[in-house]
Amino acid sequence: MKHFLATLAIAASLLGAAPILAQDAKAPNPIETAEAKSTLTIASALLSYGRANKDPLALLSAVQMMVSAAEGTTIESGGKPMDLGAVLDEAVALAPDDALITARADTLRDAAETRTRGVCYWEYWCDYYGYCEYWYVCY
Repeated sequence: MKHFLATLAIAASLLGAAPILAQDAKAPNPIETAEAKSTLTIASALLSYGRANKDPLALLSAVQMMVSAAEGTTIESGGKPMDLGAVLDEAVALAPDDALITARADTLRDAAETRTRGVCYWEYWCDYYGYCEYWYVCY
């Protein structure tokens, strides 16, 4: 009987701690938040440098840093969503004959344009025959 009560007490304490552990997992990590803010600050400065000096590599690097730091959120400048696709177009326009700049811009384009769309989410679609799959939809 003592073993049964001890087992029941341990099980109850573990079940009581589960919601607390779940809340801690949802809380933002202050270190990751500070790192993302620092990365976005540096990327913004790099973007300004690239535009001032007409450096396409600086523009591409800034977009890559912004995409990696954003993690699914939009990047805003002056209260409006920033169009990272336009920044990539600007980088390609600065070096139209450079195939490496064009290739890198094309590689970054999908991730950059996803950051500037309004809403993106996974949706489960099924057709008439019962075939179902997930689609990544952006509006």
